Amino acid sequence: MKLSTFSPRPASLCRPRPGARAAFTLIELLVSVTFLVILMLVVSQVIGIVQRSWVRANSRVSQFREARQAFDTLSRSLSQATLNNYWDNEFDTVGTDAAGQQITLAKDYFRQSELQFVCGPTSKVVPGAAGNAQNYPGHAVFFQAPLGIASLVATTTSGSSNTQPVNTENMVNLLCGRGYFVEWGTDASFRPPFLEQLNNAVPVRSRLRLMEYSPTAEKNRIYDTSLRPITSHSMEWYQDVLNTEVQSAQAETAQTRAFTRPIAENIIALVISPQMEVTGNQNTTPYGIAPQYLYDSTLKLNPGATLNNVGPQGTQHLLPPLLKVSMIALDERSGEFLARDENSQMRAQLLTAIAGKLQNAASLSEELDGSQGKAGTLVQLLLDQKLNYRVFSTTIALKQSRWSF
Repeated sequence: MKLSTFSPRPASLCRPRPGARAAFTLIELLVSVTFLVILMLVVSQVIGIVQRSWVRANSRVSQFREARQAFDTLSRSLSQATLNNYWDNEFDTVGTDAAGQQITLAKDYFRQSELQFVCGPTSKVVPGAAGNAQNYPGHAVFFQAPLGIASLVATTTSGSSNTQPVNTENMVNLLCGRGYFVEWGTDASFRPPFLEQLNNAVPVRSRLRLMEYSPTAEKNRIYDTSLRPITSHSMEWYQDVLNTEVQSAQAETAQTRAFTRPIAENIIALVISPQMEVTGNQNTTPYGIAPQYLYDSTLKLNPGATLNNVGPQGTQHLLPPLLKVSMIALDERSGEFLARDENSQMRAQLLTAIAGKLQNAASLSEELDGSQGKAGTLVQLLLDQKLNYRVFSTTIALKQSRWSF
């Protein structure tokens, strides 16, 4: 058998023809373009997710920063609350003297104060908020403190012969009224004036806001002679709280500064629970002095309170020793979602439900903190609507509280 031998191709046949170029085939191009398109889609999706996450995180951080600052302001002001209470004599009239003057005999001492501390559900504490719980969720608090907030301009006082300026700006310990509550409303009245010149390019925003009532010391009505004694005129010194909100940022001046203005947006509820110190007395319920959250220093016993051995005056003219303060804040995206017109019914139901829950101090822990790994019932309302929130809580020891029965 004859074996065939392999003979290599001539070198001339392996060389490319003169002028020929190496190139990709059509199939290779199609595969490359397909991979490139897929890669671009993946990259664009990743960039979109990162961008949305960054916007969401930035919104949460900025909003909660504002809420944290407002909460610190509220806590700092509350810690300075005072009643300036004192002991006075109680007299019995035993007769009259020859000049017709009454003859009295001191028989007892009683606590006295010209100031007031009051907190409770906003619909029960703020004049004009009753029957409108969905616009005033949570609680409100009003008190006096040596905050030294005076008029921004020197006032004048009329003397018998002349009128001279009185500068109160450096009197840092002047007694001022102060209050906090949550309100639903628009920003139409306190928008910066330049926004009105943009032809409605920035629409009016409706939000839940933490409002601060801060009249100057000169306008503190607690010493108004028509409101004496304070026990007969409870809560009347801040009757103007809703009537002194900013009406027009353009028309506002130093002399006409509004006393009620927002200090934080997207605050959905403020909770204030007056409590007693229970260390060493396990039989005492900490919230026993205000089981329905309502605490009025002009009352001998607050609604629902059943304290023993409190004396004839009960808690009258006493500051609560402790205040457990909680504030629930939403992020900006959740606040915007809640403010949409198409969500008005849901918003009204949510705020009414929140106002309905904050009525019993015994349920505060269950409503906010929850138990056995479950969210609190109040917090669950926010989770059901997929609202992002944060709860700020602290317990404030009132330095001016002279607590004793």
